[in-house]
Amino acid sequence: MADPVAAPDRRFRPRLSLAPLRSRGYRLLLVAEATSVFGDAFHAVALPWLVYQLGAGAGQLGLILGGYGLCRLAATPLAGVLIDRVGAWRVMLISDLGRTALTAGVAVAALSGTRDLLVVGVLVAGVGLGAGLFEPAAYAITPSLLPADQLQAGNALHTTATFAAGLAGPGIAGLLVASISPGAAFAVDAVTFAVSACCLALIGVHQRAAPPVIHPERAPGATRWTLVQLLRGSPLLRTVLLVTAVANLTVGGMVRVGLPSLASTELSAGAGGFGGLLAAFTSGSLAGGLLAAGMTGLARRGRAAMISGLVLAAAVTVVPFAGYPGAVVALVVAGISSTVTNVLVITMVQQATPHALLGRVMSAVLFAALGLFPVSVVVAGALVSQYGSQVLFLTTGASLCAAFVFGLSRRAMRQR
Repeated sequence: MADPVAAPDRRFRPRLSLAPLRSRGYRLLLVAEATSVFGDAFHAVALPWLVYQLGAGAGQLGLILGGYGLCRLAATPLAGVLIDRVGAWRVMLISDLGRTALTAGVAVAALSGTRDLLVVGVLVAGVGLGAGLFEPAAYAITPSLLPADQLQAGNALHTTATFAAGLAGPGIAGLLVASISPGAAFAVDAVTFAVSACCLALIGVHQRAAPPVIHPERAPGATRWTLVQLLRGSPLLRTVLLVTAVANLTVGGMVRVGLPSLASTELSAGAGGFGGLLAAFTSGSLAGGLLAAGMTGLARRGRAAMISGLVLAAAVTVVPFAGYPGAVVALVVAGISSTVTNVLVITMVQQATPHALLGRVMSAVLFAALGLFPVSVVVAGALVSQYGSQVLFLTTGASLCAAFVFGLSRRAMRQR
């Protein structure tokens, strides 16, 4: 069974491509996602303060965050089925409308002085369900808004915009929480979801008025595949899922457990230093998005993605041994490499997937990336407690290296 992949454009044009911004539908999608991510920062900053204001502690906060994460993870495979049945646009719109109402509920509860932590937990878990539906749909809708030769640049610009929004959001959210209240921050978050929903509604109007973008591999009359057939017949998809799962086995724990431990112990940098390390990675990710937008026309996207992944592995390994300035530089490099790898791999998968299965395939990729997060943080905590954060970074570098060496060894990945 042949792998249903259209022949890639072999011309390499090393320049930043802004061509996707000519598409009205894509511009609306970009604004919707950037606004939503900006609002997510208000949620992330306000929730701990709200929980502590209600008289709860870290244990209860962990339970609420765990509920959010589990609901988000559980909704991811469901999103794939819904996307392929009713369309990515409808799933995204329903998700944003639901999250608008749920987040507004949290804001009302906080501003009214409720002491019921269960209500807050249930509402936050519902927001997690919405996030799990939204994310695969965002990747699934992009190929319908852009021609094939603009898809990589579109993915890269999307990544850049969302990282920029994520970088700007926490500082503003912190000021709002400190000067007014967590409830006010949740209210802003609800407004951002409403703005995103309005943008998505306009995309729907635009799509009904404009002819659809037809990719060669999705043309009428193309072979109809089931997901199982695609997995059996596509070495590329099997490789991507395995590499994604192994690469993310310890990355989540490294960021959530290892990095704060490193900042507070070995680097003696404190909370401010930890924030600087996170900002370094985010800044690198921004730069990586712009770099990936200029890498259109690569003859071998898969090979470039795996080599970039190996650079990520090397940078992660260096972090705990380079001192604070060196760790900042290493994390900038890691951010660049991570984003380039992600953009190239996502673009390959989008172009390799029949339209009727795009939602389920994007959900499978995201599930592979997120599914091991609970394991990752537990393993990271055990490693740091027993051996220190340096061992965790070495383990993460080794798992990343193994994943990308394996990917590079596979012909299906190497020749894309």
